[in-house]
Amino acid sequence: MMKTRFLFLYLIYLLLIGCGNPDQSFIIQGTLPSARYDGEWIYLVPMENPQGRVDSVKIADATFSFKGTGEEMRVLRLRHILRLRIQELLVVTEPGTILVKADSIGSVTGTPQNEALQSWKEDREKKQTAYQFIRKGLRTAVGTDSLRLVQQGDTLRIQEQERNFLFLQKQGNNTLGKFMQKMLRNSLTEDQRKKLDESLQ
Repeated sequence: MMKTRFLFLYLIYLLLIGCGNPDQSFIIQGTLPSARYDGEWIYLVPMENPQGRVDSVKIADATFSFKGTGEEMRVLRLRHILRLRIQELLVVTEPGTILVKADSIGSVTGTPQNEALQSWKEDREKKQTAYQFIRKGLRTAVGTDSLRLVQQGDTLRIQEQERNFLFLQKQGNNTLGKFMQKMLRNSLTEDQRKKLDESLQ
């Protein structure tokens, strides 16, 4: 009886080990704007580990999908010439279903870190449009008009610093937070960097 119980528990243990933890797996479900890309390969490339594994799948019916485990920053890209039409996209391969729209301006949503990154990206794109408007205006503006545009630019920079600070503070030391700290830390004021360091301890 004891031997039978031990064998039963051992079989359950092996079953659990073999199955792994499905909660730690990710699924990427992607779409493209048309079937013209069918037959092309799309690549899921490690962002910070050049020796890491590169996954690839063939596009069919303007869709693609990846499945895997392991949370890290990766980038989705097509072959070089097609990147002129289809934007490379940063992806956090965190557990869950990640929804990708690959296009000239793409999007990655569906999981918390990817949603946060998409929100930050959209906000940055709006600010870049505003910066372009100001730079264009400064080419011909004079007097008070020029001063007003300079003040608008200063206000935008302050807003962007605050947005970056709050973004990094909220993400903390998760995969996205650590990656974006390398990109955004220098954009912060000295006081914001100090507060960020204190919040990350």
